[in-house]
Parts: sequence; C-alpha cells; structure tokens
Amino acid sequence: MTETREDPLDRAYREPVDLPGKTVELLTDVTGVVVDVGGDRRIGRRLRQSRPDLTVVAVDRARADVAGEACALPLRSGRAAAVLAPHLLRAVADIDAVLAEFARVLAPGGLVVVSANALGDLRELRALWWAAARDCGVVDPPPFLDADESFPLDHAQAWLSRHFGEVTVTPLRSTVAVPAEAALALVASSRPEETDVTWELLASIVERRVRDVVAAEGGFTLTTITGVATGVRAG
Repeated sequence: MTETREDPLDRAYREPVDLPGKTVELLTDVTGVVVDVGGDRRIGRRLRQSRPDLTVVAVDRARADVAGEACALPLRSGRAAAVLAPHLLRAVADIDAVLAEFARVLAPGGLVVVSANALGDLRELRALWWAAARDCGVVDPPPFLDADESFPLDHAQAWLSRHFGEVTVTPLRSTVAVPAEAALALVASSRPEETDVTWELLASIVERRVRDVVAAEGGFTLTTITGVATGVRAG
C-alpha cells in the first residue's frame, strides 16, 4: 500500500485486490500470536473480525499496539506464530537484517507473510511518463521513480529463501480505470527530480494524453500487480 505513490490513488487501485482477505486465508492454520509489522489497519481490522481467536499485535513507530522498529522487534525470540509485513520491505535500509529479525521472533514452523508490488505494477504510468518526456523533446528520459525497486515481488523468492523454507509467491493481478486527476497525481508523485524540462510542461502533456484516453474509453486503465510471499521458519 510509500507511501507517497499510493496516497493519490490508494482506494481506487488497491480495492480490486483483496490483500486483507488473502492474508486471512494464508493464516487459516495459524493459532496464537500474529505480529503485524507496520501496523496495517486494514489487515489488522480484517483479522480481528475474521479470526478473533488470534492475538494480533501491531508493531510500528506510531499508532500501533507496540512501538518498535522492524529491525529490532520488542518481542521475545520464538514468541510469534506468524509475522506479517505488508508493503514494508521496500522501505527498510537492510532487508536481510529485518528478515532475520522476523525469523528470530517466529516459533519453529512459524509463518512469515510479506506483500509487495511487482516490477510491472502500474506499467501504464511508465509508458505515459516516457511518451510525455519524448513529446517535450527529451531524447533519453530519466527513469520513472519506483518505490518498489528495492523489494519487488519478482525478487521475494530469492530474499525470503535466505532466511526461510517452503517459500511461495502468489501474484494478485487486476485492472482498474481511474479518472484523469488520479493518474496525473500518481505521475507527479513518482516523477524524477531532474527531467531537463519543467514539470508544468510535462504535466500539461501528461494531462492531455490522459484526458484523451478517458474521453475515448471512460477511464485511464492501470494494471496492478501486487502479491504475497510466504516462508516457514525451520524447526
């Protein structure tokens, strides 16, 4: 859910993918303490509604049951039956250290569940950015900023396998048509700082392209590719 990129369009492009529901499904056989690192309120709320038998502990810097950092969880070793990290690992400085910390607090056989966006998520925005930049005369446009590049779903198998066994990755794909204002806001939130042209010029071209598509098709369609990866702590 970054969270700068998700802010302009969080509800519009995340609702088609039921990440809280998928998380509940993955925890079907889990009993005991579930640690939600990052304190995702949607997932926590769904878990408490669907699985009142679980003890859900949200850990975050603020607005959580327990204040703490992902790299130093304030929990005893082997305490948790599951650790959840929804869209968290893309924002941490040391992914290996955080995954090792998850393994520490998990009991043998405990489950880690992480979510991430794929590299192909919202690919239409990248195409829009490149086309607009070229329309402005930029021969080699700088890369579109991607908040997910440090931990995309595409690399989750490799990362989790360093610390857990039985790793699985489940992509969740969807499409959603959004209004022109939402598409423009997303491009603005992810644009490179140096583009060789003013943002006002780029924005006008982006807006024109998006509004042409919306007028013809009723909305600007985005492809969302997010997903979950799970792993099991060795016994």
